[in-house]
Amino acid sequence: MKKIMVLMLCMAMIFSMSVYAFADDTSTFDGIFNAAVNAGNIQEVVYVKGSWYEMGKQYAMQQLAQLENNWTAVMSIVLKMADKETVYTQLNSIVEHFRKSDPAVYDFITGIAEGAAISEGDAAAALFGSSVLNADLLMTFNPDRENTCMALSVWGEMTQDSHVLGAANLDAETTTPAAMFSQLVAFPDEGYAAVATGGLQGNAFLNSNGLVISYAGGPHGGPTEDDEILNRDGTYFDGIFGLWYASVKCGTAAEAVEFLTEGDWLKEGNVNIADASGDAYHIEQRAYATVVRRSGDYGETDYLLSANGFFDESWKNENYYEYEDCPARYATVEKMMNDVKGNVTPATVASALGSIKYYYEGEWSGDNWDYGYYQFFSPEGDDGYFKTIIRSVIDATERTAYTLRGHAEKFRSDVPYATCRYTAITLGENMSATNHTAEFSARDLVRNAGFILYHTNNPGEKQVEYYDMACEALHTGANYTHMADYAEASGNTEEAILLFGLATSQYLNAQRFAQEAVREDIILK
Repeated sequence: MKKIMVLMLCMAMIFSMSVYAFADDTSTFDGIFNAAVNAGNIQEVVYVKGSWYEMGKQYAMQQLAQLENNWTAVMSIVLKMADKETVYTQLNSIVEHFRKSDPAVYDFITGIAEGAAISEGDAAAALFGSSVLNADLLMTFNPDRENTCMALSVWGEMTQDSHVLGAANLDAETTTPAAMFSQLVAFPDEGYAAVATGGLQGNAFLNSNGLVISYAGGPHGGPTEDDEILNRDGTYFDGIFGLWYASVKCGTAAEAVEFLTEGDWLKEGNVNIADASGDAYHIEQRAYATVVRRSGDYGETDYLLSANGFFDESWKNENYYEYEDCPARYATVEKMMNDVKGNVTPATVASALGSIKYYYEGEWSGDNWDYGYYQFFSPEGDDGYFKTIIRSVIDATERTAYTLRGHAEKFRSDVPYATCRYTAITLGENMSATNHTAEFSARDLVRNAGFILYHTNNPGEKQVEYYDMACEALHTGANYTHMADYAEASGNTEEAILLFGLATSQYLNAQRFAQEAVREDIILK
């Protein structure tokens, strides 16, 4: 017991020091980071709490390596477009835009800068530059863009118990810095608590009022000569941040649509928005127009789905180009949900978005191992560079976000040491309550895994190893929880934030390892 207490005290001292040491260790991002860090060995969850400045500072202090990694990837792209002076002129104009137009976002930027000990311009590059999707939007607003990813919402008569579900695939280079960002759980002084399943580089968000927002890119769809390009001067940045900001600011889907379409937040692509009441919208956005559609506009029944295509006829000008793989991905997910109409669950959605077969023109393909180097006809995309790197399945009714890093199939994922199992976080009223939901799920899964292995004749050596890893993570999470509770009760908010993040991260590890021990996704119902 004495050894354990000494160990815990030492750990507490180390992490107490680390909270305050980050900003002193570096004066600027220099583009050199730990190249051995990857999505398989980093913290899974971070918390932020308080004012916008405080949340920005806390996020930077906990995600310093990830932000520098992302900054380096972004700068390597934009510095090929312009010289350094021009780049920083543009970055500083973004900062100035928010200083004048939205003090909350400006405060968040200054918090990032303070926490990472970098300039506000560098903070803008690290925060707004999506290395996975649209890094070059920091320099120019280009209406002829392309992306992958999928986004959907489903509710009402389609789902079991009329739950409202949302989901997204984030498709990118598997080695992108975006795969490294931890989930972000925010508790702002003003607004709604929110989970960003891929951090501020992800494409799926859930808030405490049951609002879910997900994003997918769009096809080439440039304007005609008569179309007016929207003026984006001074506001060039990737729109993903705007989706997270909307999830914190808005309580309903209708509010989010108004917020996103009337401001400068959306840059291009598809945005899927639904809330716990079953009110849902899909935004198709280009530089010269915004179209908002509802379920039923194109034959849907209580669902909205996107696979990088646009439906509205106003897009179909001579510059429009829809990728040939999009209809197949759309049809596959639609088919798999309609086959179980009335009983769609998070597991159904996960299975549909994770399909490596595709349904098109009334026929099923084989698995996409058979289709060469490039393969995005199936919902779970895969080629030598691009894959599905994060999948988010959200139950807005239960306020629960399920997250998968990598592919659902181990041997299709590039994520090192991936178990390819989902983890769950349910938003509580505060950090402690949210941490407890992850703990309860971990304990439940560990017990269930123990039951299955107990009734298994001669379980495999690897199964036993994963079970031990689950138990170890569970105990480690509990130790972090005790330290977090003590720090919070002692008034040390910044240390409590870090420790709650470490605790929840360990509980998610326990969830993954327990499921892998029995080789089942038993967390998804």
